[in-house]
Amino acid sequence: MKMNVSNVKIQKIQKASKTAGSIVKFAKIFFIVMSVVTIVCGCGFIGTKNYLDQRLAQALAEGEVTADELFVNVGGFLEGALNLAKVDSVSLTLGVYMIVMGIVLIGFSIIMHFLAKVFTDIRESYSPFRPEIVKSLKVVFVLTTLFALRSSLLMGVIIGFSMWCVLHIFEYGCELQRQSDETL
Repeated sequence: MKMNVSNVKIQKIQKASKTAGSIVKFAKIFFIVMSVVTIVCGCGFIGTKNYLDQRLAQALAEGEVTADELFVNVGGFLEGALNLAKVDSVSLTLGVYMIVMGIVLIGFSIIMHFLAKVFTDIRESYSPFRPEIVKSLKVVFVLTTLFALRSSLLMGVIIGFSMWCVLHIFEYGCELQRQSDETL
């Protein structure tokens, strides 16, 4: 009877892993597509910077758009980036920003890749406590912590320690699974 309950729980975990794996694979594809589009657009801004900067200067001179409207419409990041970089080219700054955002999206794609691997391994194995799963989780946890640190030190530290604890739980589960397999 105990074995049957255990099998039912494993089947539920495998079913949930299949669903989560599908969602994560979709997210991975989405992030890959968005990273390519963002990087291509960034390169386009840089490649046409002379034309775009001339058109922007003309629009500002003719009153079609004001500097305040421009900076409000782009979320204020552009003004800060221009002041920080001491660059007069709006399109160059925007292009570099978009390329960096594309690289960040590639990072998210990598996280989704390893997360999909975790769910695939769980779905295909008899136990979620396997060394291969722990290795993939380490990659996911480190990258997620790094991205969280990028936005907030406090949030990154909290997420990092939380994931570190979860990782130790999985490592302990692996040890118990190994001991259980040896007794059988």
